[in-house]
Amino acid sequence: MKGSIAGGKPWALPGGWRWERIEDVAPVNPKRKFGSTSDDEPMAFVPMAAVAEESGKIDVSQSRPAVEVRKGYTRFQSGDVIFAKITPCMENGKIAVIPELRSSFGTGSTEFHVLAPERVEARFLFYWLSQRQFRQEAEFNMTGTAGQKRVPLDYLRNASIPVPPSETQRRIVARIDELFSELDDGEEELARARADLETYRKALLKAAVTGELTADWREGNAPEGDGTAFLSQLRANREPPEGRRRPRSGRTSSADPAILPTLSESWAWATLGQLMTHIEAGLNVKAQGRPPEPGETGIVKISAVTWDEFDETESKTLFADTAIREANLIRPGDLLLSRANTLELVGAPAIVGHIGRRLVISDKVLRLHVDETVKRWVYYVLKSPLGRKQIEAAATGNQLSMRNISQDSLRALAIPLPPRLELDEMMSRIDAGWLGHIDMKEALEETDASTLRQSILAAAFRGELVQ
Repeated sequence: MKGSIAGGKPWALPGGWRWERIEDVAPVNPKRKFGSTSDDEPMAFVPMAAVAEESGKIDVSQSRPAVEVRKGYTRFQSGDVIFAKITPCMENGKIAVIPELRSSFGTGSTEFHVLAPERVEARFLFYWLSQRQFRQEAEFNMTGTAGQKRVPLDYLRNASIPVPPSETQRRIVARIDELFSELDDGEEELARARADLETYRKALLKAAVTGELTADWREGNAPEGDGTAFLSQLRANREPPEGRRRPRSGRTSSADPAILPTLSESWAWATLGQLMTHIEAGLNVKAQGRPPEPGETGIVKISAVTWDEFDETESKTLFADTAIREANLIRPGDLLLSRANTLELVGAPAIVGHIGRRLVISDKVLRLHVDETVKRWVYYVLKSPLGRKQIEAAATGNQLSMRNISQDSLRALAIPLPPRLELDEMMSRIDAGWLGHIDMKEALEETDASTLRQSILAAAFRGELVQ
């Protein structure tokens, strides 16, 4: 689909269709009064966590007395469409149609815009807002500070939507539902296969960081030195880059001892800070809402480092007059980590492989300058159940949508360290197990139901899904 879909009239519509402002067919954030509702009447309450990403699923089982929610919360009714306005919930597709409620009203997070369909079917509107391109353009028009950006009310009100006759809307919705149901059936099988692969990888990393993976190797080998000696060697070789102070060591781990496994006598505990020269924060600069073209410089989004592998397409183009240094550029081999994200994704690491664009890191991404000898080991530890437990425990922030991890907390993460020769054997075994499933992972990812859904939606709003 080409052209803007958030405003203007980007493509010709079939006969009988018309472009409309969203506000004219579904008023945004209409004023609602509880009227004579008694203080003790239970009201459905929808926090941000009750709305699933992209699927439209919503849990309205929670309730609160009317007296508790008369002020300070978003109000909605059955049939309304709620649209998350704050980052990253909006980008992640937290959108839903409010189902039938037991009470006359419901309330929820103030981070939702509420759309009240009047001249458009609720699910037709839901599917329009669910398009990834719509959300990308809404992201580009967000206002506010980092971590607190929101889709402005006026922007959503003035966004355009193609509106066919009511009967055509219902037919389109029915056809989308039918096609999505077929995709769901197939995706259940794919989900089971992906879950099996993910379970295998978690088990592999758990065995690695506890030393179980190389227990048999230790029985037949007596490496020179131990983990403590290896750590001393690493620290002795750790020199800060020119112009920087000697790095803080992060000598003391903040990890709860209860979550740390018992190590082999030849292993040692280190902190991440002891294995690094420094942590490099990203840039906080304005950018255009599209990936960079050849000759342009871009800045990566959080999503570039979120899903196991570095994805250079998840980036925005910097303005031509943005001042950057060559040292800011991302290079192959860089260990990057998300500083801010949802709880289950904050601290997600990625090692950059091939990179074909000029990109710099953003203020939500950190670059860890880790000794090359242990870089991939640190990456695997951060991805392991042990690493995730520590990161999630150290993450701060009271928001349901965004958590942060500080540089000091990262330096204090506990990293198990085997002797050098055992580490070499460990990495060989991890790589064999991890990379040995790459073909399976790629095969599963080639069947991308999410992409198919977006193609179906694009066809629907061009009038190609039903005649």
